[in-house]
Amino acid sequence: MRKLNMFLVLGMLLTFAAHGVMGSMRLFGSDAPTLKAAAWACVCFICAHIIVTSVLMLQTLRARRLSGAGYFRDNLMFWARRISGFAILIPLAMHIAVFHPSNAGAFRLSAFTTGRLISQIMLVVFIAFHVLTNIEPMLISFGVKKTKAFSHDIMLVISVVLLAAAAAFAVYYARWAAV
Repeated sequence: MRKLNMFLVLGMLLTFAAHGVMGSMRLFGSDAPTLKAAAWACVCFICAHIIVTSVLMLQTLRARRLSGAGYFRDNLMFWARRISGFAILIPLAMHIAVFHPSNAGAFRLSAFTTGRLISQIMLVVFIAFHVLTNIEPMLISFGVKKTKAFSHDIMLVISVVLLAAAAAFAVYYARWAAV
């Protein structure tokens, strides 16, 4: 089940990066395709990832209860990773609600208000925290020996994608505010 999760995470990262870059370009005003298929593939990967990690977390909790030793303070990073993953779900649902096509697939949005901007910036921050805290365990699951070098590369790429997304949300908000 952990190997399945490993491939789900890889698929999630690739489709997220593609959607993030193309969606940012779209919000900046270019005629770039939004890669809707990549976005929905990412949602499918996310749903499967939630199921797999929930099952693994329940197994961990069951083993913890049977052993009688919780060591909560020693496992704070474990809990931070799980909680940050679930925290992404709220702004992700808001993201889907804000950026959905209507009227036969045409790209039309209602006003991009301050609340919507805040929800999208929250999405960027939550994803950043969750991805950055989970890079090393992901690389270890892939069998990478020197995780530091690879994790820095992944952090750089994800940071650029997230920075572009945050900037695109801000520019898009400014364009809506000017109208």
